[in-house]
Amino acid sequence: MSKLSLTAALLLGSAVFAHAADDLLSAFKEGKLDGRLRAQYFYTDWDDDSKDSAKGFAVGGSLIYKTAPLYGFSFGTGLYTTQNPGDWTDPEDGATAATAKDLFSRDPGDAYGDGYAVLGQVYLQYDIAKSKIKGGRFLMTNPWINPNDTKMIPIAIEGGQFISNDLPNTTIQIDYADQIKERGKSFFGNMADTGDTPTKISACYKTHYGTVPGTHGDAPDVSIVGITNKSIDNLELQGWVMHWPDLVDQFMFEANYALEAGDVILTFGGRYLVQNDQGAGDIILPKTNNHDSDNSIDSNLWALRAIADYRAAKFLLSMSKTDSDGDILAPWRGFPTQGYTRSMTQTDWNANTKSYKAEFDYDYSAMVPGLSTLLSYAWYDRDPTKKPYQSMTDRGYQNGDTRQWNFDIIYKLSGSWKGTELKARLMDQNNEKTALYTAETSNREMRLEANYRF
Repeated sequence: MSKLSLTAALLLGSAVFAHAADDLLSAFKEGKLDGRLRAQYFYTDWDDDSKDSAKGFAVGGSLIYKTAPLYGFSFGTGLYTTQNPGDWTDPEDGATAATAKDLFSRDPGDAYGDGYAVLGQVYLQYDIAKSKIKGGRFLMTNPWINPNDTKMIPIAIEGGQFISNDLPNTTIQIDYADQIKERGKSFFGNMADTGDTPTKISACYKTHYGTVPGTHGDAPDVSIVGITNKSIDNLELQGWVMHWPDLVDQFMFEANYALEAGDVILTFGGRYLVQNDQGAGDIILPKTNNHDSDNSIDSNLWALRAIADYRAAKFLLSMSKTDSDGDILAPWRGFPTQGYTRSMTQTDWNANTKSYKAEFDYDYSAMVPGLSTLLSYAWYDRDPTKKPYQSMTDRGYQNGDTRQWNFDIIYKLSGSWKGTELKARLMDQNNEKTALYTAETSNREMRLEANYRF
């Protein structure tokens, strides 16, 4: 486990100092502890007969504690762990693994199946009126950065955050990210130190990706500003800006409108994202390396959706289109098409990609309390002449079409088992080969998960 950075250490010291003048003991005694036990089993069956199936079984959990507020100040911390019980998973089980790698440590020198623990959260928070300011290590959520808590240990950020609801019907959010801890990693690295960062950018800076560390030191920090407004009945408007100095700026606008039609609630949503090159193109050289029209990554993406909610059922139809000029950069698990066309393992914001998705959710609680399901089908119409800026989950640099089915079952227990959730996720995807990438990457995947929260 890496040591606390200077920022986190100073915040820890500040928290102690801020409470020391008053009733520090009461602040800790009245704090809240959230515990979680978690187990996950992943199995991937490849269509390529030359590749063995991949599997992994991990057990772990988290303890997250936050003091009661004292003069507006509170202190939080979160400890996470994932382990390989009884060495049930062998290193050979991960020889062909893609998604299962995040179940265990991916630190340099560690083998598939090695467990680890990490202090993922250490922060100081100050609340005043309807605003809060947070700094240190914590889980950050915005359109670009997401904890992506679908595997054993989520993504965490070292930085700061300001969220205000003081203005009527309006939320203002300002995020600053200095370092990131990926899933499967015990350390915090700079903002280019992720598997979803374009290969040329992660090789340019000092990261753990690439054969040798880049010569340009740490990647720049990231700033994000967003405003959400609900002043008009049934209409939500969002505007966001992401600034990654010397690399890229992105602007995102979204609108969602809901209306009632008898017993049915209809929601119509749209998202538009604009990407402006601020230097990333000079590093990636997409015309030279990725078959784009020029060496700029200026691009855009739009997505539309319609949702119908009828009692226990929900039906979604969506589509999205990425401009042919360049891939949309999304290094921190905030997916540009999330809530629209993205499905498990899919990247559908590569240049000149058109995506279509249908999804049906049903809550069976009236018949079986706590039971719900999700069924979806998606078609990702990609441009086979393009090469993605970085390796994609399961597909590598393959940019052929994908057709994917997903079926999820979720069961939340009650009574003496309250706090327990069981989940099964089944996926079948067909990835078309291309002239640029002839490997067979189609597969089926099963993810089983059990959670107990206390």
